[in-house]
Amino acid sequence: MSVMPIGEFKNRVKGDLVKGVIDTILTTNPIHFLMPWTSYAGDGVIVNAEKAMGDSDFYGLDAEITAKNPSTTEPATHTATRIIGDAELDGKQVAESKSSKNELMSMEVASKAKSVGFQLQQGMARGSGVDPQMNSFHTQVDPGQYIASTGNILHDLDALGQLVASKSGFVDFYMLNGVQMLKLRDAYRASGGVPMIELTSGNRTIKVVDFNGVPCFTNNFIEQSEAAGGADLVSGNFSSIYAGNFDDGTRKTGVSFIHPEATPAGIVIEKVGLKETKDQEIVRVKMYANFCIFNRFGAARLTDCAA
Repeated sequence: MSVMPIGEFKNRVKGDLVKGVIDTILTTNPIHFLMPWTSYAGDGVIVNAEKAMGDSDFYGLDAEITAKNPSTTEPATHTATRIIGDAELDGKQVAESKSSKNELMSMEVASKAKSVGFQLQQGMARGSGVDPQMNSFHTQVDPGQYIASTGNILHDLDALGQLVASKSGFVDFYMLNGVQMLKLRDAYRASGGVPMIELTSGNRTIKVVDFNGVPCFTNNFIEQSEAAGGADLVSGNFSSIYAGNFDDGTRKTGVSFIHPEATPAGIVIEKVGLKETKDQEIVRVKMYANFCIFNRFGAARLTDCAA
């Protein structure tokens, strides 16, 4: 097993096409900048989610110890799903474009890479978890880790962060849509200014909004159309804000993308070749990936966030 942020992976990978795909994914959603990728061998990643703690109690001198109940866990196996897009171009167009400054196939592959990045971002926010769809924050955050908004975004983010307990009170990120980000910025402006935090991964640096030293990432695939309590994603006018920790490679502390270890960061570029019956060249852009929360206290959800 290995784990690293995709921003660092970009500097180690060979191949301009794959680097281009990674750059596009990083641009699509800044949280990918730090999100770890955990590789797995075999059929998937087994996560043993704690459903109930082992019991304990207070005892006096010579008292009989009755706290014997063990913890209970519920194992679940998570595997990667496929995100695929084929770049198909007429052979004559490809040949003619190779003599120009902008080679058509490279442009088409870049477009497919952007689409893969969008699908990854959307799946992380809204995926149903039903094959072949991705797992998501919506399906993976434990219901015991929900709180409802009070309407005061600064108070709500504080309360949300307190639910993230997998790293002894530290929080690695907040994720919210553009509507809620604007509310956060407006709350900051009312008190003097918007604090920013600088993040570096590999040879790239970005700036995002800071809340108590924690980066806040925008993901507009968290739509403003959720029902009350986050029950569903399409029958209301609320949204959710998520907080969490990135997993540290132990598969015990937080969130991560997962991928088969045979495909670095799950990204594959295949030159399929020519169609048998047509003069068309095909390059396939695909990703084997999924989203996983390894610890029930590694993520939390703030529901009922109004526009």
